[in-house]
Amino acid sequence: MEHTIVKFVSLNKATVETPQGDRFTLGLSRVVPIPLQEQEAKVISYLFDQYYKGDPSVIMGQIYRGMIQYNCWATPYWVGPDRDNERERIGAQIRSLREERRMEAKELAAFADIDPSNLSRIEKGKFSAGLDVLCKIAAAMDCSIEIVPIGAASNNYSVYRAPKAIPDDHKSILITAKESVFRLSECLAKYGEYHWQQTRYNINIGDIVYIYLSEDRAIKYKMTVEQTDEPYDRWMVKEEEFWVDKERIQDESQTKYTLLRLVKESHSGQLTEENLMKHGFLRAPVGIKVLDGELLKFIERKF
Repeated sequence: MEHTIVKFVSLNKATVETPQGDRFTLGLSRVVPIPLQEQEAKVISYLFDQYYKGDPSVIMGQIYRGMIQYNCWATPYWVGPDRDNERERIGAQIRSLREERRMEAKELAAFADIDPSNLSRIEKGKFSAGLDVLCKIAAAMDCSIEIVPIGAASNNYSVYRAPKAIPDDHKSILITAKESVFRLSECLAKYGEYHWQQTRYNINIGDIVYIYLSEDRAIKYKMTVEQTDEPYDRWMVKEEEFWVDKERIQDESQTKYTLLRLVKESHSGQLTEENLMKHGFLRAPVGIKVLDGELLKFIERKF
């Protein structure tokens, strides 16, 4: 069985290559002394082998907790694509789109006003194309360039495949989040998970949770419940940076939490308050709202 290869390239940065051939750069929270790097690399390799499903951004919470559990010197701070791997991925996508449109390479190069030999190198991942060139190529194929979360490039939203099967009797609920209280979008972009204060609500593992953002006046995230009744502990410390009101961290330290894992992020622009009201939506819920009927069907279709 092949394993993830982890190599330190500096005192606080390592490259990660998975058995699937994907390559990333992992930034760490602090400098790791050289004598400790081999052991840290083994732990990171083990955790990626356990959790990696194709998108590193959604497993950073699990990697973070695992490194704490194994008493590692540092924890993950950020993850990004390996440059060579990104050039190959972008090149392969350009070639795939060109072939879908039944365009010859010379034809695309002519429409994009670039040298055919440069296009060939770009498609092979041998040439680092600038933004202007990529925009020309995209426009020639009636496409556009967008900046999206890691793992979202292929379908305009992040996808997470939950390790647990969703029970047949699960329920779908809607909750409201306020970025002015907790910067949820930043938290999910970095870790792919979020600890939600469950208080008195009846939430079960496997339930689906849709999150309505007050500031956007739209449903933006689809989550799945992975854990319930969790006390505030050191695994949640990583989320403290996203609290706007830091005093609430202390106030809620005795509260029970539900761990929500990101399934998908909506980029359709269709789940706005105006559109939701056409299907039975009345107002943003205070607490939770159990979804059913036409409203649930509409939301599910848009995800």
